Amino acid sequence: MRLYTAMAAAVLMIVAGPAPAGASGRYGLRLRSATVLPGGAAVDVHYVATCPPGALADIGVSIAQRTGSHVAVGSGNTGVVCNGLPRPVLLRVPATGGGVWFRPGRARATAGLRAVTGLGIVADDDRARLTVMRR
Repeated sequence: MRLYTAMAAAVLMIVAGPAPAGASGRYGLRLRSATVLPGGAAVDVHYVATCPPGALADIGVSIAQRTGSHVAVGSGNTGVVCNGLPRPVLLRVPATGGGVWFRPGRARATAGLRAVTGLGIVADDDRARLTVMRR
C-alpha cells in the first residue's frame, strides 16, 4: 500500500509540477470578505480568482472558527471557467461540525485554486485570518 501511495505522490508531483512559465501572473486567489448566514449554518466567502483563459478551475475552501470550547468547521468548493481576468467568486461554506454553528467574529480560512490548462496545472493557495461579518 505504501508503494502505491509513494508512486501516486510522485506522479502527482510530476503532473502538477511548478506553474508553467506562460501562466505566471495570470492566476491567483484572494479573500475579499466572509459573511455568516442567519443562524450560523453557513458562511458566504467572497474571493477574487484569476486563472488563464480557457482553463477550467476548481476552488476549495475550509473554515475553522473557535466558538467557546468548540470549533465550528466547514468546507466547500465550486468550479470556475477562466477568462484570464480577475472575477468575483462566491462560495457558500456550510457548517459541518455536528451542531456547532458559525458566528460573527474571527476565523481561519484555507483556500486553493487549481486550474487545468493546455500547459499543465496551475495552483494558488490562500491562507488567511478573517473576520466573519454578520449579514
